[in-house]
Amino acid sequence: MSLNPTNRRRWLSAAATAIAASVVLTGCGGSDASAPSGSEPQTIKFSYSTSNPTDTFIQDTVAAFEKENAGVKVELVKLPAETQPQTTTTQLQGGSAADVISMYSGQGQVGSMNGFAKAGLLLELKEPEFSQTLPKSIEKLYKYEDKVYAVPLSSMPAGLIFNQAKAEEVGVKLDSSSTFDDLLKQCTVAKDKGVSLAALAGTVPANPGILALTLATSSVYGPNPEWNADRAAGKATFAGEEGWQEALDGVKKMYDAGCFQDGAAGAGFDAIIGAVGQGKSLGFFAPGGAAKSIADGSKGAVTPVVLPVPAPGASEKYLGTSAEMALAGNAKTKSPTLVKKLLKFFTDKEGAEMVAKGQGTLPVNLGDYQLPASYAPIADLYKNDKVRPLPQTDWPSAKVYDSLGKGITAMITGQKTSADVLKDMDTAWGN
Repeated sequence: MSLNPTNRRRWLSAAATAIAASVVLTGCGGSDASAPSGSEPQTIKFSYSTSNPTDTFIQDTVAAFEKENAGVKVELVKLPAETQPQTTTTQLQGGSAADVISMYSGQGQVGSMNGFAKAGLLLELKEPEFSQTLPKSIEKLYKYEDKVYAVPLSSMPAGLIFNQAKAEEVGVKLDSSSTFDDLLKQCTVAKDKGVSLAALAGTVPANPGILALTLATSSVYGPNPEWNADRAAGKATFAGEEGWQEALDGVKKMYDAGCFQDGAAGAGFDAIIGAVGQGKSLGFFAPGGAAKSIADGSKGAVTPVVLPVPAPGASEKYLGTSAEMALAGNAKTKSPTLVKKLLKFFTDKEGAEMVAKGQGTLPVNLGDYQLPASYAPIADLYKNDKVRPLPQTDWPSAKVYDSLGKGITAMITGQKTSADVLKDMDTAWGN
């Protein structure tokens, strides 16, 4: 979820602990190392943050890199998730950033790569291996003016993080083959049993926003993967796109069918944690890594799956994925060769799979990678190429996504219509 992304990461961290515990009870500057004259310092700094404070995938991958490169030292600087975008921006602008920095790809969020690249603050990755390993579907998120400035950390499928075992207990039947009408019917079944199908944080634009994006993936971006480009060229608008209308109306239909907990429009993240943790809601909308966080936090007592969200009016179901987490080099580093070597390690098979397994995500180049059990419901979508990048990282500013999230809450409370929300998004786009 990305209201701003730090809120999503803070919440996933809290949810991994609070939900698991409840269910168990109820059921930096550039390199400063000295080096021989004419050679690069072999100690570099790497600033990052993670959604779950217990995650060690960055540390483990860096340790593997150091093991393969005798004499190299990577000093890790962990930044608070809540302030990482602002801290990174301040450090890069002030000349005190680490040599390697985690950030957001594209341009649609606070602390995104494009703004830093435009300002000349990032190391250009000119070597062919960086451009050649970028999947075509996401390469524009890692390029500025057709030059590569960052590498993807992982791919995060987004959907309904669903407690299938609890659902079966109350007689709710929902799986990867379910249609939108099936979804609405199961919302009624869940409500009759005193639970909600999903918990929603209506006061946090990220949460209704990601739900709308998962619906629009099927109704808009499945049929037309280049819809954002059409919007940028003035060939399409949110207000004039039937698929966007269907997606937003779908959220309202879910609300009217009782799919969400009581008081969802006024709820925050804490309400989601409580509802799901106490078994009062069967799931929530988030990137798939949340499923691993909950499973780990509960020591295997809870093993959620990631379900694709069916969209109204869509003839086929598509899965939305995010490759928003990126790694980039500081343009002022004293060790550009070493920085690039580390970035390449994270994109090579060994490093990419270490990150994916540790984070509960997927490598951006899936290849023969074995999907974890939590992703079993979405395996066929990958197999049949029914996957699309979530679109917000390619929007011109964070204002568009913010308008979507806030607008949906206003819509489900009767303050706005879906047409109003789509017009607001067009205004936020800037033309």
